[in-house]
Amino acid sequence: MKKPERLPKEIVDLLLPRLNDEFKAYYTYRSASNWCKNVGFEKAASYFAKESEDELSHAKGIELFLVDWNVTPDLPKIDKPILEFSGLADVIQKAYDMEYALYVAYEDTSAKVFKTGDLCVFDFLQAYRGIQTKSVAEYSDMINILDGVDEKDKFKLLLLEEKLFG
Repeated sequence: MKKPERLPKEIVDLLLPRLNDEFKAYYTYRSASNWCKNVGFEKAASYFAKESEDELSHAKGIELFLVDWNVTPDLPKIDKPILEFSGLADVIQKAYDMEYALYVAYEDTSAKVFKTGDLCVFDFLQAYRGIQTKSVAEYSDMINILDGVDEKDKFKLLLLEEKLFG
């Protein structure tokens, strides 16, 4: 009996770092949620808890795609996430930086996949590029809302929390 086709190693090697990124994002947002909860930003804590679940679903999506193509992916070792933040604005800035880095990574991975001619994988990555575009815009809007706000004024930040995470 003929064995089923597998994704080429070149494609697997391009997808595994994105799997790692998604798991790292999951842990980072878990940490952000915990930090927000501990300092009284309840809406932000709920928001980041949902973000963490979204990131986990993204990781599962990549993992399932690999498995469906007969690849058993090595689950990545994840570095310890950030556990402390200097304030809510810092959490948002770090989230933006991470999402923008993911955006760049998916664009780069997609361009490399396209050059291989594997349009199936390129199409698969289209959803991830869309997710990243939306996430970058969302966090960019939050940063714009915070422009000019004293990042150390917790009272103002608590008032803005509904606008940011409601």
